Amino acid sequence: MTRRFIRLICSALARVGLTLLLVNAADAAGHPLELPATLQAALASLRNGQYRQTLEASRSLQESFPSHPLPFLIEAESHWGLIFCQTGHINAREIWNSAEESSSSFDEDFFRSVEEALSAAEAMRESPDTAALGTFYEGLAHGVLARLYTLRAESLNSARAGKQMRESLLEAAAVAPDLQADADAGLGAYNYYADVLSPLIKLFRFFLLIPGGDRQRGLEQLESASQGAVLVAPEARYELAKIYGLRENRPDDALPLFRSLAAQFPGNAIFALSAAIQAERNGAKDLAIDLSRKAVQASRQMDHVCRVRLEAASQHALERLTGGDSF
Repeated sequence: MTRRFIRLICSALARVGLTLLLVNAADAAGHPLELPATLQAALASLRNGQYRQTLEASRSLQESFPSHPLPFLIEAESHWGLIFCQTGHINAREIWNSAEESSSSFDEDFFRSVEEALSAAEAMRESPDTAALGTFYEGLAHGVLARLYTLRAESLNSARAGKQMRESLLEAAAVAPDLQADADAGLGAYNYYADVLSPLIKLFRFFLLIPGGDRQRGLEQLESASQGAVLVAPEARYELAKIYGLRENRPDDALPLFRSLAAQFPGNAIFALSAAIQAERNGAKDLAIDLSRKAVQASRQMDHVCRVRLEAASQHALERLTGGDSF
């Protein structure tokens, strides 16, 4: 028996095992995106801003679920969190997806994780029982890439990755309607940003045959995902809150979304500080002070690269609101 034949058998067995895992989980929970407790715990850690802790968990999960894309996506998202803390636009008045530096020390690991997620998703697509899920996770992986390229204003790369995300999510939802609400998180972001792009970017889009967007439809899809998605509702809520607060000038709509995220994930100072910024814009000074204090406290529990920037920004916001009397 040749080594190649052995590898083929092992690969086939891994795919069968993955199929049984996903089918059994879906039968038990009633939805294809319901996850085992270990994967749910890793996502909670990620959303709480515990990025290095989540990285350790993701590597263990990759051993437990070697053919599943999600552990690799969780790893990529953890690297993304560190990249944003290190290079993203963070200050006492605004947190936004634009980069203050064009690269990060976490880049290599980020791109490797995304490639591994894409490979796992492609393998998942080979089985009829998991093809729609594989296509869905493929869309999520392209979306993670598009977000990084957008952060760095790499317009062509962002457009290409966004187009691939859109195609995969549309295909997944068409095959498996249960995935529609979660697919709407990515589709909504695509529709919104593709419609509000600068004229130069729209010109690039035309020559690359990249589909146009629909601002209002994008907002509706993000709202739907923030309420009905099984896997990515918090991410949809966060994207919608950022759009309302920083692009649509609707702080009264952004504030409850940020507050809900800060309450659900108290360890992530980004959520608390974002909520404080919107509370101040709404004239709710006492609430803004309380949220700023929570942001300071949360930042001190985060990884060093996040703590350095978020504690300073949160402290500056608190000092501005209290006239220097922080505590």
